[in-house]
Amino acid sequence: MSYLISADRLSLAKQESYRAGADRMAKERLAKKLAIPLASAMDPVNPAVICRDADYPTDFVPAATRAGLVGWLSMPLAAVAGVYSLFADNVPAALTPIVPNNQAWTFYGVQIFLNDLAVESVTQITFGVGTAANRRAQFDLETLYGGLTGVAYFSQPVYYDPQETATVNLRARVATAVGCRLALLTFIAEPIQQTVI
Repeated sequence: MSYLISADRLSLAKQESYRAGADRMAKERLAKKLAIPLASAMDPVNPAVICRDADYPTDFVPAATRAGLVGWLSMPLAAVAGVYSLFADNVPAALTPIVPNNQAWTFYGVQIFLNDLAVESVTQITFGVGTAANRRAQFDLETLYGGLTGVAYFSQPVYYDPQETATVNLRARVATAVGCRLALLTFIAEPIQQTVI
């Protein structure tokens, strides 16, 4: 079941619990895919797999079209009820990133920047997988707009394994002709001290 839980309604301990669950899911899925022993992947002293926050331009946008991008920005919202990719480059052109061979991605929450011009411009976020964009999860974003922070956790993390295609789309409530500043809370798991392949 996919739904948002506002950070305003969660204790700090519960928020940490959601992050820890996403961290564990990412590490376990990558360890399984790369045949790394789970005990080694989860070792608290010398882990074989680490998790880190995503860097939007570096992790999701090809090097050839990322110049000038410094953070999350969707495709421009051109029409009411239109569906637009959350992943876009600086052209802007929609992207459907593919998880590298040695990574697993776990999206565990969302943040809408409440001081942004595009606030309250999107109603829904949908996560699809594969070239057919089969639905993996869907969340109603309008529940965020009455909160104090614009931050919410997913009822359960949304994962992408190595070589899966990630399609993340937003539904526009208003036509702003600009992109929405919406960030996904994301952990990227990868073997320690290895480069992306």
